[in-house]
Amino acid sequence: MNQVKCDLKALAPVAIYTYTRYNHLINTLEALRKNHLASQSVIYVVSDGAGQPAHEKSVKQIRDYVDNLTGFREIVRVYRESNYGLRRSIPEAENMIIADHGKVISMEDDNITSANYLDFINSGLQFFEDDETVYSICGYCPPLLSRVQGKAEGDFWRYPWNISWGYGIWKKKYDRFHPLQNRYSEMRKNRLLSRQNRAGGLYVSDSLKRDYIGRKYFPDAILCADMFEANMQAIIPTVSKVQNMGQDGSGQSTGQSTNKYDVVLDLGHQRDFDFTRESSCAELYRTEARGFFNGSRLTRWTRLMGVYHHLTELRERWKR
Repeated sequence: MNQVKCDLKALAPVAIYTYTRYNHLINTLEALRKNHLASQSVIYVVSDGAGQPAHEKSVKQIRDYVDNLTGFREIVRVYRESNYGLRRSIPEAENMIIADHGKVISMEDDNITSANYLDFINSGLQFFEDDETVYSICGYCPPLLSRVQGKAEGDFWRYPWNISWGYGIWKKKYDRFHPLQNRYSEMRKNRLLSRQNRAGGLYVSDSLKRDYIGRKYFPDAILCADMFEANMQAIIPTVSKVQNMGQDGSGQSTGQSTNKYDVVLDLGHQRDFDFTRESSCAELYRTEARGFFNGSRLTRWTRLMGVYHHLTELRERWKR
């Protein structure tokens, strides 16, 4: 096995974006602080300002905690004086950090990481930097399971869409698509969306459309559509280095709760990874992932009909 050792002199800074979820952020930072590379990493905590009086207490509570945070080589605190919102706060911070450092590891405030998460992302960033087919290095692997579990050899597989729950990106590739522009109408006319759907991207096309008509903000869908058009891929670990704890109905971008995305987190002992060859089960992973994200036959049908979002909202109301 050709394992790649991480160059400790070239570690990427880590950006964590947060708003009012105090307990989520604490869990995220405490897990990150247990990473093998934590004490050698620069951390940016980007805290958006309160958008309404009811949020002021939570924002202050978060900043009081971050003010006393230790365990990292350096902690850069970016506190917004006013409320920038999702559409401005994250892109501006990400662009600033990546301009200064040439790369960044972006995280949400509900990403619980394994101890080797920073090892995997940094090693991948160093290995694939000049590979024009690779857009990002991701830390999350969906629960792909029965047919793959116990059979996979190797440390990674490629997927045509970025998974944003903890990922590393380089400036030159970031700049290729940012600032993001939703080109749904154009992509529909040139039949790119049809090709994307056949490749297993119904969930991307559906979200892209909803973003385009202003129903909901889906920057990930815009990015994934651009990646697909450019024939670029993300590097995904065979064993997830991230568990997302935000699928509990909290946060600004969701009102739904589900355990569909729960995974068994990597134990974190491995620190060197083989990026010279994909997992022997890479194609099986991709097949499973397409089915996982697109969902059941009913889900796929409702996405095609454009009513998926309405049905999920009704389901959540029924649960309450």
